[in-house]
Amino acid sequence: MRTMFVTAVLCCPVMAVAQIAPSSGLVCTVSVRGPMACIGPPLIPKVPNNKAAETDLARLVLTEFRLEAGAARSIRSTLSDYLIEGINGGTLVNEKTPFRYVSLGKGSVTLLPRGKPFRLRNKSSVTVEFRVIEILR
Repeated sequence: MRTMFVTAVLCCPVMAVAQIAPSSGLVCTVSVRGPMACIGPPLIPKVPNNKAAETDLARLVLTEFRLEAGAARSIRSTLSDYLIEGINGGTLVNEKTPFRYVSLGKGSVTLLPRGKPFRLRNKSSVTVEFRVIEILR
């Protein structure tokens, strides 16, 4: 009987699936000549009943960007960490220290740590698309 139970446990593994949903999401287009245009619900701060629980929960803000050729986007990461996920390929250049390239290959992820300002410019001749995931703590 024990052999059958062990065989059943090894052949039928248990899998748990989890998904993290963003707290807010926008789609924005940045052009060289004009202001940034965004579509989506604004970020509405949630006020929990318990103040202690407010500091324990992290929230995600998901914004999808389309940066036209030559356009730039500033990100001030003083209180939040940012992840940049590439969608359609391309490269961005950070114009502030640390001077680095951000690859936007499909599925690539780059961390922009908090405490450093970033100004990302599209130096290519085509529009690039990427997602910015802000981690609010």
